[in-house]
Amino acid sequence: MTTTAAPGVFSRPYRACTLAVGSTFVLVAFAGLALSTVMPIAVQDLGGLGLYALAFGGFLTTGIVGTVLAGGWADRRGPAPALCAGLLCFSGGALLSGTAASTLPFLLGRYVQGLGGGAVTVALYVVVGRFYPTKLRPRMFSLITACWIVPSMVGPPVAGAVVQGLSWHWVFHGIALLGVLALALLARPLGRLRPDGVGESPGGGGRTSGLRVVPALAVALGAGLLQYAGAQSVPYRVAAAATGLILLAAGLRPLLPPGTLRARRGIPSLVLLRGVSAGAYFTIETYIPLMLVNERQWSPGMAGMSLTGAALTWFAASWLQGRPRLPWPRERAVLIGALVHGAGAALALSGTLRAMPAVTVAVGLAVAGFGMGLLLPGVGVLTLEHSPTDRQGRNSASLQLSDSLSSVLLVGLCGALFNAAHVRAGQDTAAFAAVFATALAVAAAAGPIARRITLPHTEEKKNHATV
Repeated sequence: MTTTAAPGVFSRPYRACTLAVGSTFVLVAFAGLALSTVMPIAVQDLGGLGLYALAFGGFLTTGIVGTVLAGGWADRRGPAPALCAGLLCFSGGALLSGTAASTLPFLLGRYVQGLGGGAVTVALYVVVGRFYPTKLRPRMFSLITACWIVPSMVGPPVAGAVVQGLSWHWVFHGIALLGVLALALLARPLGRLRPDGVGESPGGGGRTSGLRVVPALAVALGAGLLQYAGAQSVPYRVAAAATGLILLAAGLRPLLPPGTLRARRGIPSLVLLRGVSAGAYFTIETYIPLMLVNERQWSPGMAGMSLTGAALTWFAASWLQGRPRLPWPRERAVLIGALVHGAGAALALSGTLRAMPAVTVAVGLAVAGFGMGLLLPGVGVLTLEHSPTDRQGRNSASLQLSDSLSSVLLVGLCGALFNAAHVRAGQDTAAFAAVFATALAVAAAAGPIARRITLPHTEEKKNHATV
C-alpha cells in the first residue's frame, strides 16, 4: 500500500482558484484599509463629519443585500458571475464616491460599493466552500488572513501619501482602477471553475436563497432607517426609528438560525458570537483613525498605521489557530479570543483619556485584532463541523449576515452617540469615550456567549451518530 502526499492549495488542481481568491482578497483588504485611512479627510472636506457613521454603516447595510443576492446567484450559476458583478459594483461605487463634490453622491457611491463588497465576500466564501475539500479549508482561511499583511503595511501609508500629494479623491479612483484590473486578471481562472463545485450538485439551494432576498431587503432598509434616525437632527427621526425597528423584527427571523438572539447552544450561539465580536471590533476600528486625526493631530498616514498593527496581530493569531495540532480544543481558542478581544477594547477606551498617550488606542486595537484572529476562524470552522451538509451554505450565510448587521447597528448607534456628544474637532474626548465604552460593553458579552458554542454532550453524540 502506497501513500501520496495530500495536495495543497497551490497544487495543480487548485492553483488557479487559489490565486483568484487570494488576489481578490488582497484588493478587498487594500481598499478597506486605504479608504478607512482617508475617510476622516473626505467627510470633513465634504462638510459631513456628522455623517461619518453613515459612510461606513451604509456600506455594510447594502452589503447585507449584496450578500443574499450573490448567495442565490452563486447557488444557481456558480460563484464566478456573482464575483465579477460584485467587483464591477465595487469599482463603480468607488468611482462615484471619488468624483463626488457633495455628501449625497459620496454616500451613494459608498452604498453601491457596499452592494458589490457584500457580493464579492460571499462569492469568495462560496468558492472556498465548494471547490476545496474539507482538509484544505483551514489552510485557505489562513491564506485569506495572510492576504491582509501586505495591504496592511502599504495601504495606509500609500493612501496618506496620495492625500498629501494629490487629494483623497484619487484614493477612490485608484481603488476603482484596481477593481477593474482584478476583474480582468481573474476572469480567465474563474471561467475554468465548474459551477457545481466539489461535493455539491448544481443549483442546490438557489430557491432557498431567493426566498431570503425579501427579508434581507427589509433588514437592510430597517438598518438604514435606524442609521438615518441617529444622524444629526434629521426630520422624522422618531418615525424612521420606529419603522426601522419594525422592518428589522419582520425580516431578521428568517435570516438567522432559531434561537440566535437567545444564544441557544450550538449554531445559534456561533452566529450570535460572530455578530457581537465583529460589531464591537469594527466600531472601534472605524472611529480610531478619526480620533487620532481630530483629537491627537496625527497625520492620516500615521493614524492608518494603527490598522496595520491590528492586521498583523490578527494574522499572527489566525496562523496560530490554523496549526494542524492546537494545544487546546478549538472551542477554548474561541473563548480565549473573545476574552482577549474584550481586553483590547478596554485598552482602546482607556486611550481616549487625555492623560494616556495616543498610542494606547493603537495598541488596544492591535490586542483586539489578536483576539479576533483566534475567534473568527474558529467560529467558521466550528460552524461547518456542526452543520449538516445541506445546511452549511445557509449557516455560513447567517454568519456573514450577523457580522454585517451587528456592525451596521452598532456603528449607527455609536454614530448617534457621537453626534449627541460632538462639540468640535479637538474637543470630542467625551464623544469618543462614549463610542468606545459602548463597543466595550458589546465586546464583554462575547465571553459568556463563547461558553455556549458547543452543543450539549447528548446532542453531540446524537449528531455524530446521524452522520
